[in-house]
Amino acid sequence: MTARVDANRLSQAALRVLRGPFLKNIAVLASGTAMAQVLTVLAYPILMRLFTPDQFGLFALFGALNMTFVVVASGRYELAIVMAKSETEAANILALSLGIVVAVSAASGLAVWAFGDPLLDLLGYQELSGLLWFLPLLILTNTAAAVLAVWATRHKQYKRISMSTISRSFGVAAAQMAAGLVGMGVDGLVLGLIFGTAMGALIIAWQIIRHDLPSLRRMVTRQRMRQLAVKHRDFPLYSMPQALLSSTTITVPSILLTALFSPYVAGLYWFTYRLFEMPITLLGDAVRRVFYQRAAEMFHKGEDLSALFLRTTGGLAAMVALPVLVMIAIGPWLYAFAFGEAWREAGYFAQWIVVWWAMRFISLPALMLVPVLNLQRRFLILEVLTLIPRFLVLPVAAWIADVEVAIAAYSIVGFLFHFFLVVLVWRAVQDHRATLAGATPTPA
Repeated sequence: MTARVDANRLSQAALRVLRGPFLKNIAVLASGTAMAQVLTVLAYPILMRLFTPDQFGLFALFGALNMTFVVVASGRYELAIVMAKSETEAANILALSLGIVVAVSAASGLAVWAFGDPLLDLLGYQELSGLLWFLPLLILTNTAAAVLAVWATRHKQYKRISMSTISRSFGVAAAQMAAGLVGMGVDGLVLGLIFGTAMGALIIAWQIIRHDLPSLRRMVTRQRMRQLAVKHRDFPLYSMPQALLSSTTITVPSILLTALFSPYVAGLYWFTYRLFEMPITLLGDAVRRVFYQRAAEMFHKGEDLSALFLRTTGGLAAMVALPVLVMIAIGPWLYAFAFGEAWREAGYFAQWIVVWWAMRFISLPALMLVPVLNLQRRFLILEVLTLIPRFLVLPVAAWIADVEVAIAAYSIVGFLFHFFLVVLVWRAVQDHRATLAGATPTPA
C-alpha cells in the first residue's frame, strides 16, 4: 500500500513538472540554442573542406590550453548564485566571481609571457606561438559570459542566454569560414573562436548592464563579497579541483593523441567530440540551466526531488537511444557522406565515443544536483578515483594496440564515470527524501 501511495505521489509530481514552466523554459533556451546549432551544422561541411584534420588538431591543442584556465577562472563561485537565498547575496557572489575572472585572466597573460613559448617548444607546436597572446582575452570573454549566464538563469532570463548563444555561434562560424576562404589555416580557426566568443559575451553583458547594473551597484560591497567568499569556500576547495579534473576528459585526449599519434588523429578526435557536444549544447545546456534553477528552488522549499530527477534523467535517456544505435550501425558511412572521405576514420571513432557521450548526456541532471545537495566532496573523490585510468588508458592502448582501441578504451572509462555519478546522486536524492519524511538516511 505504501509503495502504491509513493508511486502515485511521484506520478503526480511528474505531471506538475510537465505542465508547469519547466518544459516551457527549456523550450525557450533550446529554441535559441537550436538556431545557434543550425548555424554550426551548416558551417561544418564547409569548414571540413577549408581546413585539414592536422589544422583542427592544432586548434584542439589551443582549445585544451584555454579550457585549463577557463574551468578555474571564476573559482566556481558562480554556482552559488542560483543557490543564494537573497538577491543581495546573489549580487555579491556575481561581483566576486567576475572579480576573480579578471584576476585569473590577467594571471594567464603573465603565464603566457613567462612559460608560453617554452611550453610550445616542448610540445613541438611553435605554430601557435603568436596566437597564444590571445589566450587571456578568450579566457576573460568565455568565463565572464558563463558567469553572467548563471545570473540570468537565477532570474529566468533565458532569452538573454539564447541571444548570447546565437551571437556566439554566428560569430564563430562566420569568422572561421571567412578565414578559411582566404587560407589563414589554424590562425583562422583560433581567431574565429575568439571573435565569436567575445561577441556572445558582449551581448549578454550589455543586457545586464542595461537592466541590472543600477540595482547591482546598490547591493554590492567589498565586505559582503569577502564574507561570501568564506561562506561558499566549498566551491573553490572542492568544485574547482573537480572541474579541473573533469576538463581533462576534453583536454588530455587532444594533447596525448597529438603526442602519441599525430595532429591528424587529434583533429579527427576533436571533430568527432565537437559533433557530439552539439546535442549537449542544443538541449542539454537548456535542461541543465532550467533543471538547476528548479531543483534549487524545490530544495529551498523542502520538496522531494525524486520525481524531477527521474523524469528528467529518463527523458534524456529516451532521447539518445535512437541516435546511439544509428551511429553505432553506420557511423563511418555518415561521416564520409557528410564531410568527405578524408573524415571516414572519424566515423569509426564516433562508434565508441557515442557510448560515452550518451551516458554524459543522461547524467546532466545528476551533475546539476551535486551543488544543490552539497555533494562536491564526494564528486571530487569520484574524479580522483578515475584520474589514473583516464591518464593511463590512452598511452597503454597506444603501446599495445592502435588508435581505435585507444579511443574505445577511453570512451569506456568515460561511460563508467558518468554511470557511477548517476548512482551516487540518486542515492543522495533518496537520502534527502528520507530526511524530509523524518526517516534516517542511509550512511555515506
